Amino acid sequence: MTQDEKDGPRFGVGSIVRHLQFGVGRVVAFEPAEYVIVFRGGDTRRVAFAYDGLEAEQRAGDPELDRIRQAVSEVLGEHGWIDVDLELGRRWTGGTLRMIPGKADTQSKDVPIEVFFKKLVGIRDRLRVLEQKVNSQPELTNEAKLELQGYITRCYGSLTTFNVLFAAKGSSFAGQ
Repeated sequence: MTQDEKDGPRFGVGSIVRHLQFGVGRVVAFEPAEYVIVFRGGDTRRVAFAYDGLEAEQRAGDPELDRIRQAVSEVLGEHGWIDVDLELGRRWTGGTLRMIPGKADTQSKDVPIEVFFKKLVGIRDRLRVLEQKVNSQPELTNEAKLELQGYITRCYGSLTTFNVLFAAKGSSFAGQ
């Protein structure tokens, strides 16, 4: 394999690959110089493009086109110009969230679960942006950054109740 081949991805998004240590998994995204792979059991790992211990089980997609598509989607999604892909678990597709009030004389509210899930994903994405902005503020002391980071982490923790909706464990909320 040439150095040029090692610098870029060899497998497209959706490809089934075998890792020497972690077994069989699916390429779900790219990050700078690495694949994001979900292995059986929902374990998500990042593997360098240059790692030689990764073999194709079933190829899918065009690696270069997938990288471009992902980059455009991330840029446009961050600015709210396109909808981000939802990772809703299959069993919830088409479902309804029904909120039943405690008062007998008031009406219940039904919300399509996809709409509710999209709002949760939006909250997660905005928390991530907030986290990056806090960490990149030169005016804040390290102690202030840690304090604000703690609040953000607790926000993630409050949202873990909704992890049951996510298809991939690696996409769900994590907090303390």
